[in-house]
Amino acid sequence: MNRMTSAVAAFVLIAWLVTPTHATGKVQVFFLVGQSNMEGKGDPRHLDTYRDDPLIKSDYSKLKDGDGWAARNDVFITYPSKRGGAQHGPLTVGFGTKGENSIGPEFGFGHTVGDAIDAPVVLVKLAWGGKSLVRDFRPPSAPPTDAELQAALAKAQKKNPNATLDQVKESYGVYYAKTIAHTKDELAQLDQRFPSLAGREVELAGFVWHQGFNDMVNRDLRERDYAEYTRLLIHFIRDVRKDLGAPDMPFVIGELGTGGIPNRGAFQTAQANAVKAPGFEGDVAFVPTAEYYDTVAHEYYEKGYWKKNSTPEQKQMWRSVGNDRPYHYLGSGKTYYLKGVAFGRAMLAMTTHAPLREKAAP
Repeated sequence: MNRMTSAVAAFVLIAWLVTPTHATGKVQVFFLVGQSNMEGKGDPRHLDTYRDDPLIKSDYSKLKDGDGWAARNDVFITYPSKRGGAQHGPLTVGFGTKGENSIGPEFGFGHTVGDAIDAPVVLVKLAWGGKSLVRDFRPPSAPPTDAELQAALAKAQKKNPNATLDQVKESYGVYYAKTIAHTKDELAQLDQRFPSLAGREVELAGFVWHQGFNDMVNRDLRERDYAEYTRLLIHFIRDVRKDLGAPDMPFVIGELGTGGIPNRGAFQTAQANAVKAPGFEGDVAFVPTAEYYDTVAHEYYEKGYWKKNSTPEQKQMWRSVGNDRPYHYLGSGKTYYLKGVAFGRAMLAMTTHAPLREKAAP
């Protein structure tokens, strides 16, 4: 990944520090939606471990406030999490699923777009673990076929003989509906959530989609090289834009890159293929993430340093870089941060209306 030179990084940091809380322009709202890898399992303390890594070094100082983590005064986030209610406030760490020391892609994304856009930014994060596109996020313009419904009914009746076809039908698209409903609800409450932005005009600036594990392991989809996933993702993008009244809203597809580059295959190709749909040129982007999978954390994971019978030294080595399983990118804070940065840069490349501070840098 191309990194800013130290001079550019210094310029961006200075611009960030001197930007007033109430920057000019419409409030730029970005939606971050998906399943568990959008929820976020990363430990930000891993960024301390990697502070001298070339991919982290130029950003590290702006992320910190003394020994703690900085809270931005120009980027805000709202996230109805599992912990109950909507968390909301200035962007900082703690908007993942593992308490205060937890981040998802929102952390790197928010810092990236916040540094570049000379207007307040609000991130609306909506994510639920273990959800599929083929069923849970099913877009309304691509309803299930009769054959799909009958197969789903037969499967449901194995667990519950009283399951009905109507119940099965109602289970399709539940989380698509939740996404649209929660999105509109959060937009309606922005003034209450963030009083400093009350009365400001709002622009729907972009949508990031980071999802796929449940569909990748779906045998029926795999047998057809995931062509159905591509079809549904195309419908999903079009339906989201229609239902939010934003027909040209930039859309980022974040690769499901769990396991790293060696695990990249037909599913990731199916995700990337959605970009080729008619009408998507220039405002839908596929962003690889497998490159950011932490190979050091993977090595420690394979050696079992996370297990109860490992030595204290091994446990410490593991905790310094990882905290979860490979399907959650090992819980690497470095990986989750860099994924967010990559999503943000791809979004900015499609956002022609945003005045970019970086363009003024030498």
